[in-house]
Amino acid sequence: MSKLSLQVGTKDFDINLDGDFYDFFKEDFSRTFKDKKNIETKELLQAFVQKSYNEYQDKLRLEEISKRLEKL
Repeated sequence: MSKLSLQVGTKDFDINLDGDFYDFFKEDFSRTFKDKKNIETKELLQAFVQKSYNEYQDKLRLEEISKRLEKL
């Protein structure tokens, strides 16, 4: 278990993550927030909305692939 510390607004948070997911999350978080440790609440919300939209697009693509595979 590895700990990642960050600040959102005026609050400090420690996030404990396991193994490979820690490495993935840390890299993704750093890329998303440009290596900032102090994140504004608005930035966090915008990132969440963007990640949700990306997940939605992925879901649509997977559904389309599934439909194509069913036709084979």
